[in-house]
Amino acid sequence: MLPIHGRWKIKVEDKVVMQLFADSWNEEAVITYIKEFKAAVTPLINDDWAIISVFEQWELGIPEIEHHVIELCQWFKQHGCIKDCHVYSRNRLKSMQLEKMVPTTDVGYERCVFDNVNAAIVWLDSQGFTISQPQFLYDIALNTSEI
Repeated sequence: MLPIHGRWKIKVEDKVVMQLFADSWNEEAVITYIKEFKAAVTPLINDDWAIISVFEQWELGIPEIEHHVIELCQWFKQHGCIKDCHVYSRNRLKSMQLEKMVPTTDVGYERCVFDNVNAAIVWLDSQGFTISQPQFLYDIALNTSEI
């Protein structure tokens, strides 16, 4: 097994999963991340919940991560995720890989892409998912050495 290449941070607040991603990802990273993600969201299962993911410092992943992410998306939609935000500055390659792996809408599920954290937080709030302590998103988005 290769060393993990890729960084992430996950925090659950109320019914919102906040996560940040950095670096380029290999298969070992996505496998480890998925285990951590599922453990973190266990208290939310069978209720409605949302995700906000900041990809600003993410540098894509090798093709081998894609089927893992597709399976994770199916899993979280089946377990209560109904709203999903991606946050990153417009980037054609990033958009192409993310769009390939994560659906924009499905029955009972909607994902939107934003170019800043504030817009994503406002949208989630309008959808009934308030983030009362968003500092996690701002602190780490500004200081990726903490991821």
